[in-house]
Amino acid sequence: MYIPRASVRRISPLLRPLRPPNIQLQPPKPRLFTQNSQLLLISQPALRPQVPFLNSPRHLPARNNVYRLQLARLLTTERKRYLIDELKRGIKIGAGIFTVLVLVGIIAIGVHDEKLQRQFPSPPDWSFMAARTYRSARAQEDPEFNGTGITDWASTANMFRHVLRRLEDPKRDGKGLVEQEEGGILVPGAGKAGYDLTAKSEPWRRGYFETLMHLARCAEHLDTWVRDKTRNRAFPANVVIGPSNPNPRPCPPGALTAPLEENCEPAWEGPESYYVKILTSKGFSTRQRVDAALAYGDWLDYKGLHDTAAEMYRWGIDIASSAVPAPSQTIIDASTGVLKSTDSGSPAPITPNLAHATTQLALHHARTGAVDKALPIFLSVLRAYRSAPLAPPTATPSRASSSDAALSDAGLMALASSLLSFLRPTRYPDPPPSGNEPLARAPGTSCDEAGLMTYIGEILFATSPGQREAGLRWTREAVEAAERGVRSKAVVAPQEKARCAECLETGLSNMVLMLERLAKEEGGSDGGARAGAGKQGGSWSGFWSVGQRGAEGGEAPDWAEEAKEAEEKLLAFKREGLRETFEKSAAVAGSTWVG
Repeated sequence: MYIPRASVRRISPLLRPLRPPNIQLQPPKPRLFTQNSQLLLISQPALRPQVPFLNSPRHLPARNNVYRLQLARLLTTERKRYLIDELKRGIKIGAGIFTVLVLVGIIAIGVHDEKLQRQFPSPPDWSFMAARTYRSARAQEDPEFNGTGITDWASTANMFRHVLRRLEDPKRDGKGLVEQEEGGILVPGAGKAGYDLTAKSEPWRRGYFETLMHLARCAEHLDTWVRDKTRNRAFPANVVIGPSNPNPRPCPPGALTAPLEENCEPAWEGPESYYVKILTSKGFSTRQRVDAALAYGDWLDYKGLHDTAAEMYRWGIDIASSAVPAPSQTIIDASTGVLKSTDSGSPAPITPNLAHATTQLALHHARTGAVDKALPIFLSVLRAYRSAPLAPPTATPSRASSSDAALSDAGLMALASSLLSFLRPTRYPDPPPSGNEPLARAPGTSCDEAGLMTYIGEILFATSPGQREAGLRWTREAVEAAERGVRSKAVVAPQEKARCAECLETGLSNMVLMLERLAKEEGGSDGGARAGAGKQGGSWSGFWSVGQRGAEGGEAPDWAEEAKEAEEKLLAFKREGLRETFEKSAAVAGSTWVG
């Protein structure tokens, strides 16, 4: 049927539903199987076929659905890349933390080593290992510095022995050491003699001397120790199981089991080997050789070898006398050890070394009961000290300017000084006096005089009943002299202050014992009537006034009251803690050996 063209109506555009035009500017690109691009929700659908076994889930399905359980691929491409990125990140963070810890450790070791260097300085021409081991051994030997309160003498001796091996090794720190004879000189019972040290510097020789002296001290503490040959371990002799020790002491909990006597041998060399090495070496000063001889004499006295000790003390006197310009026969009596006097009545000029050596000989006589030989020596040395000329005054530092004083008051100067002192390299201490100079009276010699008066007073009080009050007067003067040295504001070495404090404490203890004995012998008669006697006047310090005033007034002194005052003063001095303070200051002052 024919329909005319004009009768057909067109559909109105508005009646068609509105939809976005399907405009595709670029044809979709197929995704390759070897690449993994991110799929977005608004992206075009993938053109590659979706194979079910390649589209594994990233996580395991629920285990309660057995039928839908599938094995998931644990290391997918995304997870592998994530793990690699996390691993790289962890390595970077770990490397950074490790680097920071290493740097902090190096800084801590450096600060600790610098602290040890300032506390126990080592010679600048030693190698790094020798100097560091020496400082560590000194720190371990000091119970106050190591923080334990005790000294591990075995470990300390091992470290000092390591230092000594390096110093005597020609390939290390011992370059320039010369044996005095080919193959060395053997000393019976003491090993090899010392070396010729004249080619070495003074700081090197001083450090070598201190190492030998510290080794001798360690050997004295480890005299009875043995070494178990089967385990190469050292033990005290009182824990060894064997016939010579029927009641061995049990080992501490956690320690090794006690060794058998048949497996043991002496663990350390005797201290005489180190003392003799100092005495036979060339290059040590007179003071160093005298200190070694006197320390060896003290060790022999401790072992009960009094005759050998007396010979060693006389050897020290001979060493000191050899450095005196005047002939020795005009200075000291070789048979008695008493210092001689000149025609004018004053003693002959002596040196500090000679005064120290003769004092130690007198102490040896006093310890062995020969007080008739000790007292003349003490009196002659005291006479030498009192007749010695005054030492020239030392230069005092100039005062700071007003601006510096203002900064110091504000604390800025002190802080700047501390920072500069830390950054400034540590300077090795100057050598101490050789001891060969003429004896002179200085602020520090008052401690020596106080010590001599203490010995004299003790001998007089203990050996002569008729001289007890004279011994008490000597002790009282010694206490006053020692207290003047302790309270003095003069520039005195910390070692001298420590000696004054020790002498003051010893003198006060002797005073208490002497006064209590006198009060006991007196029987306490009329003690109550004299208890309220006047306490003004007397000594400059205000003590001992009761006994002195009673003597001046013609009355019998009240020994009991004076003993009570002396005991109170002793307790007050101990509570003050000056002796411990001075001893710590002396330890910090320097590394010079003080015998």
